[in-house]
Amino acid sequence: MRKITWTEEMLGILTERFPTESNSTIADELGVCRRCVASKAKELGLEKDTVRSREEAIRIVVENYSEKSYADLAKLANVSRRTVQRIVAEKGLKRKPEEISRFISRRRIELIRRERRRITFGLPPVSNMKVVSNVHRIRLRHRLKKAGYTVIHGSNTIYYTEEIKRSPVREFNGARLGLIFMPYPEQEAQLLTAII
Repeated sequence: MRKITWTEEMLGILTERFPTESNSTIADELGVCRRCVASKAKELGLEKDTVRSREEAIRIVVENYSEKSYADLAKLANVSRRTVQRIVAEKGLKRKPEEISRFISRRRIELIRRERRRITFGLPPVSNMKVVSNVHRIRLRHRLKKAGYTVIHGSNTIYYTEEIKRSPVREFNGARLGLIFMPYPEQEAQLLTAII
Protein backbone atom coordinates (compact mmCIF):
# COMPACT_ATOMS: atom_id res chain seq x y z
CA MET A 1 0.00 0.00 0.00
CA ARG A 2 1.49 3.33 -1.02
CA LYS A 3 1.95 6.06 1.57
CA ILE A 4 0.13 9.30 0.88
CA THR A 5 2.18 12.47 1.28
CA TRP A 6 -0.26 15.19 2.26
CA THR A 7 0.77 18.61 0.95
CA GLU A 8 -0.37 21.91 2.45
CA GLU A 9 -2.64 22.44 -0.56
CA MET A 10 -4.27 19.00 -0.12
CA LEU A 11 -4.79 19.65 3.59
CA GLY A 12 -6.34 23.04 2.78
CA ILE A 13 -8.81 21.48 0.34
CA LEU A 14 -9.66 18.73 2.84
CA THR A 15 -10.18 21.17 5.72
CA GLU A 16 -12.30 23.53 3.64
CA ARG A 17 -14.50 20.98 1.87
CA PHE A 18 -14.80 18.06 4.30
CA PRO A 19 -17.71 19.48 6.36
CA THR A 20 -20.02 20.00 3.37
CA GLU A 21 -18.94 17.63 0.58
CA SER A 22 -18.91 13.86 0.21
CA ASN A 23 -15.69 11.92 0.82
CA SER A 24 -15.81 10.46 -2.70
CA THR A 25 -15.93 13.94 -4.31
CA ILE A 26 -12.96 15.11 -2.24
CA ALA A 27 -11.08 11.85 -2.90
CA ASP A 28 -11.56 12.24 -6.67
CA GLU A 29 -10.20 15.77 -6.58
CA LEU A 30 -7.19 14.88 -4.40
CA GLY A 31 -6.42 11.63 -6.20
CA VAL A 32 -6.65 9.45 -3.09
CA CYS A 33 -9.14 6.86 -1.86
CA ARG A 34 -12.18 7.63 0.30
CA ARG A 35 -10.70 5.83 3.30
CA CYS A 36 -7.62 8.08 3.16
CA VAL A 37 -9.87 11.14 3.19
CA ALA A 38 -11.88 9.79 6.16
CA SER A 39 -8.82 8.76 8.20
CA LYS A 40 -6.98 12.06 7.57
CA ALA A 41 -10.11 14.04 8.50
CA LYS A 42 -10.40 12.03 11.72
CA GLU A 43 -6.73 12.63 12.45
CA LEU A 44 -7.26 16.40 11.98
CA GLY A 45 -10.46 16.34 14.06
CA LEU A 46 -12.69 17.41 11.16
CA GLU A 47 -16.41 16.63 11.28
CA LYS A 48 -19.20 16.69 8.74
CA ASP A 49 -21.84 19.38 8.94
CA THR A 50 -24.28 16.51 9.35
CA VAL A 51 -27.42 18.38 10.29
CA ARG A 52 -27.38 20.80 7.36
CA SER A 53 -26.02 18.41 4.72
CA ARG A 54 -28.30 15.55 5.80
CA GLU A 55 -31.41 17.76 5.77
CA GLU A 56 -30.41 19.11 2.37
CA ALA A 57 -29.82 15.58 1.02
CA ILE A 58 -33.20 14.40 2.36
CA ARG A 59 -34.95 17.38 0.76
CA ILE A 60 -33.28 16.76 -2.61
CA VAL A 61 -34.07 13.02 -2.56
CA VAL A 62 -37.72 13.52 -1.57
CA GLU A 63 -38.31 16.29 -4.14
CA ASN A 64 -36.70 14.43 -7.05
CA TYR A 65 -37.48 10.81 -6.19
CA SER A 66 -40.14 10.26 -8.85
CA GLU A 67 -38.09 11.79 -11.70
CA LYS A 68 -34.51 10.61 -11.09
CA SER A 69 -32.66 7.32 -10.63
CA TYR A 70 -30.73 6.48 -7.45
CA ALA A 71 -27.42 7.28 -9.18
CA ASP A 72 -28.73 10.67 -10.35
CA LEU A 73 -30.11 11.43 -6.87
CA ALA A 74 -26.74 10.56 -5.30
CA LYS A 75 -24.93 12.98 -7.64
CA LEU A 76 -27.52 15.70 -7.12
CA ALA A 77 -27.50 15.41 -3.31
CA ASN A 78 -23.72 14.88 -3.21
CA VAL A 79 -24.06 11.66 -1.19
CA SER A 80 -23.50 7.97 -1.89
CA ARG A 81 -26.12 5.68 -3.45
CA ARG A 82 -26.25 3.80 -0.13
CA THR A 83 -27.21 7.05 1.65
CA VAL A 84 -29.96 7.61 -0.93
CA GLN A 85 -31.24 4.06 -0.24
CA ARG A 86 -31.27 4.78 3.51
CA ILE A 87 -33.19 8.04 3.02
CA VAL A 88 -35.73 6.28 0.77
CA ALA A 89 -36.22 3.55 3.39
CA GLU A 90 -36.50 6.10 6.24
CA LYS A 91 -39.09 8.20 4.42
CA GLY A 92 -40.97 5.17 3.10
CA LEU A 93 -40.80 6.42 -0.48
CA LYS A 94 -42.26 4.06 -3.09
CA ARG A 95 -42.19 4.06 -6.87
CA LYS A 96 -45.00 2.95 -9.13
CA PRO A 97 -44.23 0.00 -11.46
CA GLU A 98 -44.28 2.27 -14.54
CA GLU A 99 -41.70 4.61 -12.91
CA ILE A 100 -39.40 1.66 -12.14
CA SER A 101 -39.81 0.45 -15.71
CA ARG A 102 -38.97 3.90 -17.08
CA PHE A 103 -35.69 4.08 -15.13
CA ILE A 104 -34.70 0.54 -16.15
CA SER A 105 -35.59 1.26 -19.79
CA ARG A 106 -33.55 4.48 -19.86
CA ARG A 107 -30.50 2.75 -18.38
CA ARG A 108 -30.91 -0.23 -20.72
CA ILE A 109 -31.18 2.05 -23.79
CA GLU A 110 -27.94 3.81 -22.74
CA LEU A 111 -26.17 0.45 -22.32
CA ILE A 112 -27.41 -0.82 -25.69
CA ARG A 113 -26.27 2.36 -27.47
CA ARG A 114 -22.84 2.15 -25.88
CA GLU A 115 -22.46 -1.55 -26.71
CA ARG A 116 -23.54 -1.01 -30.33
CA ARG A 117 -21.01 1.79 -30.74
CA ARG A 118 -18.27 -0.44 -29.35
CA ILE A 119 -19.20 -3.29 -31.72
CA THR A 120 -19.40 -0.95 -34.72
CA PHE A 121 -15.86 0.22 -34.08
CA GLY A 122 -14.57 -3.31 -33.48
CA LEU A 123 -14.10 -2.98 -29.72
CA PRO A 124 -14.94 -5.82 -27.34
CA PRO A 125 -18.26 -5.53 -25.46
CA VAL A 126 -18.26 -4.31 -21.85
CA SER A 127 -21.36 -6.22 -20.75
CA ASN A 128 -22.82 -9.63 -21.61
CA MET A 129 -25.85 -7.95 -23.17
CA LYS A 130 -26.63 -9.13 -26.71
CA VAL A 131 -27.32 -5.97 -28.66
CA VAL A 132 -26.93 -7.01 -32.28
CA SER A 133 -27.92 -10.07 -34.24
CA ASN A 134 -25.07 -10.08 -36.76
CA VAL A 135 -21.90 -8.27 -35.71
CA HIS A 136 -20.10 -8.85 -39.04
CA ARG A 137 -22.95 -7.35 -41.04
CA ILE A 138 -23.13 -4.26 -38.81
CA ARG A 139 -19.37 -3.67 -39.12
CA LEU A 140 -19.50 -4.16 -42.89
CA ARG A 141 -22.44 -1.72 -43.25
CA HIS A 142 -20.45 0.85 -41.25
CA ARG A 143 -17.35 0.38 -43.44
CA LEU A 144 -19.43 0.61 -46.63
CA LYS A 145 -20.99 3.85 -45.41
CA LYS A 146 -17.52 5.29 -44.70
CA ALA A 147 -16.45 4.24 -48.21
CA GLY A 148 -19.25 6.33 -49.78
CA TYR A 149 -22.04 3.79 -50.25
CA THR A 150 -25.56 4.86 -49.33
CA VAL A 151 -26.65 2.74 -46.36
CA ILE A 152 -30.28 3.18 -45.29
CA HIS A 153 -31.18 2.26 -41.72
CA GLY A 154 -33.33 -0.90 -41.58
CA SER A 155 -32.78 -1.82 -45.24
CA ASN A 156 -30.65 -4.63 -46.65
CA THR A 157 -30.16 -2.74 -49.93
CA ILE A 158 -26.92 -0.79 -50.24
CA TYR A 159 -26.73 1.83 -53.00
CA TYR A 160 -23.67 2.98 -54.92
CA THR A 161 -23.03 5.82 -57.36
CA GLU A 162 -20.57 6.17 -60.23
CA GLU A 163 -18.50 8.65 -58.21
CA ILE A 164 -17.41 6.17 -55.52
CA LYS A 165 -14.70 3.56 -55.83
CA ARG A 166 -16.53 0.27 -55.46
CA SER A 167 -15.07 -2.54 -53.40
CA PRO A 168 -15.69 -5.97 -54.98
CA VAL A 169 -14.43 -7.81 -51.88
CA ARG A 170 -16.76 -5.93 -49.51
CA GLU A 171 -19.66 -6.33 -51.93
CA PHE A 172 -18.99 -10.08 -52.15
CA ASN A 173 -18.85 -10.35 -48.34
CA GLY A 174 -22.00 -8.24 -48.07
CA ALA A 175 -23.86 -10.49 -50.53
CA ARG A 176 -22.87 -13.49 -48.39
CA LEU A 177 -24.36 -11.69 -45.37
CA GLY A 178 -27.64 -10.95 -47.18
CA LEU A 179 -26.98 -7.42 -48.43
CA ILE A 180 -28.10 -6.35 -51.90
CA PHE A 181 -26.05 -3.85 -53.94
CA MET A 182 -27.82 -1.62 -56.46
CA PRO A 183 -27.08 1.64 -58.29
CA TYR A 184 -28.55 4.68 -56.61
CA PRO A 185 -32.22 5.09 -57.78
CA GLU A 186 -31.73 8.57 -59.31
CA GLN A 187 -28.84 7.29 -61.41
CA GLU A 188 -30.86 4.25 -62.40
CA ALA A 189 -33.64 6.50 -63.69
CA GLN A 190 -31.09 8.53 -65.68
CA LEU A 191 -29.69 5.32 -67.21
CA LEU A 192 -33.16 4.23 -68.30
CA THR A 193 -33.86 7.57 -70.01
CA ALA A 194 -30.47 7.44 -71.76
CA ILE A 195 -31.22 3.96 -73.16
CA ILE A 196 -34.68 4.98 -74.44
